[in-house]
Amino acid sequence: MNIKRKLSIGILSVFAAVSLLTLTSMTMDKKETNAYLEITLDIKAENRGSAAGVYLKYKQPFLKQIDGATSKELLIRTEDVQVLHGFESEEEAKAYLTSKLFENDVVKELKPFLESNPEIQIYSVFQN
Repeated sequence: MNIKRKLSIGILSVFAAVSLLTLTSMTMDKKETNAYLEITLDIKAENRGSAAGVYLKYKQPFLKQIDGATSKELLIRTEDVQVLHGFESEEEAKAYLTSKLFENDVVKELKPFLESNPEIQIYSVFQN
C-alpha cells in the first residue's frame, strides 16, 4: 500500500472514532441532580459495619431501578449515619420512600440496627 492510501485510511479511522465518541456522548442519558433525600440514622458504632453492608447491597439496585435516581452516598459522623440520595426531581425522591425496594428491602434490613426512627428530609437544589 502506498503512503497516501495508508494516510487516508488512518485519517478515516480517526474521523470515525471521533464521530462515534461525539454521537455517543450526545445520546448518553446524563442525569442531573435536582433534589436530595437525606435519611439520618441513629446506629450504634458496633452496628455500623452491618448497616454499611445494607447500604452496599442496595446501592446499585437503587441507581438502576429507581426512577430519577442519580447518586447515593453514605456519610458517617460520630453521632449518626446519613444516607444522601440524589434524584432528578423532588417527586421522584418522595416516590422512592414508598417504593418496594425501600419499604420491603432497605427498611426491613436496617430496622434491627436503628436506635430510633430515622429523620427524613428532602431538599431542592438551587438552580442559578
